[in-house]
Amino acid sequence: MNETNQQMGFWQHFGELRIRIIRSFIAIVASFFFCYGFHKQIFQFLRLPFDHAYLMVLDQTPTLIQTGILEAFIVYLKLSLLASIFVASPFVFYQAWKFVAPGLKASEKRHVIPFVLLATTFFVGGALFGYIFVFPKGFAFFLSLTSDQNIQALIRMQDYYRLASWMLLGFGISFEAPLIAMYLVYFGILPRSALISHWRGIIVGIVIFSAIVTPTPDPGTLMMMSLPLICLYGLTIIVTYFFKTKEAQE
Repeated sequence: MNETNQQMGFWQHFGELRIRIIRSFIAIVASFFFCYGFHKQIFQFLRLPFDHAYLMVLDQTPTLIQTGILEAFIVYLKLSLLASIFVASPFVFYQAWKFVAPGLKASEKRHVIPFVLLATTFFVGGALFGYIFVFPKGFAFFLSLTSDQNIQALIRMQDYYRLASWMLLGFGISFEAPLIAMYLVYFGILPRSALISHWRGIIVGIVIFSAIVTPTPDPGTLMMMSLPLICLYGLTIIVTYFFKTKEAQE
């Protein structure tokens, strides 16, 4: 009987997860059609750091190229999907919270609004941080490698979008880590002492992750990515001292 109840509980959770994923997918699709209406404006916004770096290094206005007749159309579709993820992110984070909410106490369920606001802020803020501070420096580094060798830099739309989208998502997701760690401590899943005692390994992991996400091997770009994450890691530890964890309540 207990085994049957456990199986029913598992399938109920699986069904709940499926519902949350479907609703998130619908929100992203709806946002996709909205974003596609502004696909050219969004692409112009996405390429601004590259244009600035190109003008700064080569002293001329860049021109992106397409090598296939469908390349621009496919890039605009992918770009609209990427933008829709950011637009629909508050609803997606809300669905993620609703999935875990049945296992929480009534007092803990009230965190839904702070969680959605913070998760959205960290996700969008991380992407903007990379866009504003890391993109121009990274693109300038790559362009400077051949700036004195009489080599014309012809960049495909598809190649630029692939690099820029990967970096945007990388920065956005990485900035979610401190928020996840804070709630894991709050719910008693992760002891605060573990965050403190394993600080060396965590910092090394942050640096390695930053080296993977950042496009250039120079220390400056690596520090621009890793230092904010290290600061957020320290801030996470400090914030956890201002609320009672389940571990402390027990």
